[in-house]
Amino acid sequence: MQAPDPIETVLARLMPPALSQNCQDGLDSMIDDLAGPDTAPPRVSAIRRTARWVLGGGIAAGIGALVAVFPFSNNQAVPQRAAVSVVDPPSGLVLLSASDRVESMIDEGWREDASGAALRAVRLNVVEENQVRDEESGMKVRISEPREEVLLVPIREF
Repeated sequence: MQAPDPIETVLARLMPPALSQNCQDGLDSMIDDLAGPDTAPPRVSAIRRTARWVLGGGIAAGIGALVAVFPFSNNQAVPQRAAVSVVDPPSGLVLLSASDRVESMIDEGWREDASGAALRAVRLNVVEENQVRDEESGMKVRISEPREEVLLVPIREF
């Protein structure tokens, strides 16, 4: 009966061989060439930094003034998202699974539509996941699409 190899010997067989020194030097020089010349970022004076803060504050104050003068109306109806049918994947891809999951729900309170009806607004963070397989290579890919939705529920009883 043959004795089992120690773990280090088995793991050493799994590791790829190291690059030669010439190959390593060539890769290092290629990375240095792609990186370009070494330049230090320009120093920004204290006056410029202060000017940036003042300019940013002025822009923020201007936006605040616009919102105060022309307030946003909450009476506008939020467009509802139409039901999306699952589209067939391109040829060569096979849809293995499709799922939607709600990651978080935030209650945004009451809203009113154009006709004056009371609505409860709930903001949902939803993640849609599809898993497809490429017929040619056999590779499986998971596609995630996060989205944010506002769900308006009519309130019938008080």
